Amino acid sequence: MSPFNHTLRLKEGKLHIFKQPKSKNFFWRTFLNGKYVVHTTKTDNLALAKSIAETEYDRLRSERITPDGKPAHSWEECEQGLLTSLLVDEGSRPSRVKTYKVKLGILRQFFVSHPIHSVKAKTIEDYINWRKTIYKPYRLNFHHATVSNKTLSADLLVLRQVLKYAKREEWIAMIPDFPKLTVTPRAGGWFSQKEWKLLWQFSQKWTRQSSNAIEREERQYAHDYMMWLVHTGMRVDEALKVRYEDVHEVHRKLPESVSEEDYFYVWVKGGKLSYLKRPTEMIGLYGAVRAFDRLKARNPKAKPKDLLFPVNPATTIRQLLDAAGLLIDERGERRTAKSFRHTYIMFRLLANVDAYSLAQNCRTSVKMIQHHYGSYLNARMKRAELTKFLPRQDSDHQKEG
Repeated sequence: MSPFNHTLRLKEGKLHIFKQPKSKNFFWRTFLNGKYVVHTTKTDNLALAKSIAETEYDRLRSERITPDGKPAHSWEECEQGLLTSLLVDEGSRPSRVKTYKVKLGILRQFFVSHPIHSVKAKTIEDYINWRKTIYKPYRLNFHHATVSNKTLSADLLVLRQVLKYAKREEWIAMIPDFPKLTVTPRAGGWFSQKEWKLLWQFSQKWTRQSSNAIEREERQYAHDYMMWLVHTGMRVDEALKVRYEDVHEVHRKLPESVSEEDYFYVWVKGGKLSYLKRPTEMIGLYGAVRAFDRLKARNPKAKPKDLLFPVNPATTIRQLLDAAGLLIDERGERRTAKSFRHTYIMFRLLANVDAYSLAQNCRTSVKMIQHHYGSYLNARMKRAELTKFLPRQDSDHQKEG
């Protein structure tokens, strides 16, 4: 057989098959996105080399060239671009960036081999199946054996942001359709009146028993944060956006002392719903008034635009609930700082506050309150209401005898 000493051109001359000096195997090359790409076919059989080269060439073009002939962009480019845009956005809290990084770490494992233009509706469906049946976290930090639709929805939210970034950069023409996932709201844990009394008394004692000044400051900060949430009904992300200047019209029954009738108004301007709702006022009850007074006393140099709670004390709150024996509720659900908002709403409902007024104050809907919190209004909590019977005649008692 005569030696192969020329270049074989395929794919309209865009794919070249050749041999290099002193090499028995065939190589293939193409010019793509401004540079040559060269790979070995790992075979000296010309027919097999042609087949391998054409397959690899088609795969490479699908990865690096969009259907309309433009350079393709990788998942990594979109991911890094999205994170950069989040970091330069002054409205992005560090907690949001951290959440995105966690979600992107999972999404990357599946989408890293997919050029961004190749992500279609079917690809997203394949991801959901992979997430449910194949993916396993590197440590057992999940609370349920199966992935919930709520978790998947959070994944897809970040995926959508990646694709939106690619669209803004004109790397893709449109965002594919996303599957609809039904997320059923589930009432989170809350504290009964007995549990709440135990918790805030324990928190005060726990703070006094701190081993050093730094620990005491952290525990007092967490205590005030807890009191703020339970006596305003704010969402966690809303509370973390409140500034000193947002608290106004503090009403005190007695100027020199604290009363359970004290309250204030506070503007709510931030949080995850800020893009839907304009700034609104909420009422803070006496526990929040006391927490606000303590925060001002500990920060006498605080400026009006300073945040009341610049740091999320999630770790300290978890330690407090665990130490108090209240981390897990009667249904086996883990309590978090979100439970304080649930507690506020439940206490207001049990005090017969009108659901519409409560919904307006808490920036939610009557339907959500009925669906999300109504399941807790069981017979024991509504005993006084459910034991109201119409007066009956003696003859009626005898008939039921």
